[in-house]
Amino acid sequence: MVIRTIVSLIIISSIIEILVIYQLSKNRQNKSKEYIERFGYKYIGSDKEFERSILKGIVKAHPILKWLSVRISDIFTNEDDKGKRFYFELHVSNRYHSQKYFCMLLKDVTLSMPISEFAIVPRGLLKFFISKKNAFLRQFIIKPKEIIDYIPYDLKEQLMRFDSVSIVYKNNEILILKAYKYKELPVDALRVCEEVYEWVEKSWSMSN
Repeated sequence: MVIRTIVSLIIISSIIEILVIYQLSKNRQNKSKEYIERFGYKYIGSDKEFERSILKGIVKAHPILKWLSVRISDIFTNEDDKGKRFYFELHVSNRYHSQKYFCMLLKDVTLSMPISEFAIVPRGLLKFFISKKNAFLRQFIIKPKEIIDYIPYDLKEQLMRFDSVSIVYKNNEILILKAYKYKELPVDALRVCEEVYEWVEKSWSMSN
């Protein structure tokens, strides 16, 4: 009888905890929806198929993210863009650290270059101690290395202003990731991603 009572209490408390977490998540999602739609975007929220395609595809090309736990939230898009441009948050974590990114994904993009998959990723704090002649290589990890030959000087110069921004290209999709800084708002991170994309578009002949 005592064991049954204990088990029942554990089950009831678990159910209450799940309901509280669900409600908190729902409230947060409603606030996100209200915030995003205020700027004229269409809020999607979550989409399991979209999330699977991102996690199995373009995120795997990122030399750091593929080793960590990654989840997606707050997907939204521009209604006038015919499903070719998406924005979302990426939550990356391991046992000791977590980081949130604002992401901008562009589909059906073709760059005028022979390399079909690459990543341009900011280095960590140790970048200041790496002795290399090229300032751009001190600032970014380039995968594969030969992509450096196809990055125009103007684009390199501009990307060094955005040391918290990564660019990944795979399967005719470009993913621009902006690491959130302290108290940074989604709309501010969005503007940075848009500006980076404009420089990429100017620097490489592009069709989409």
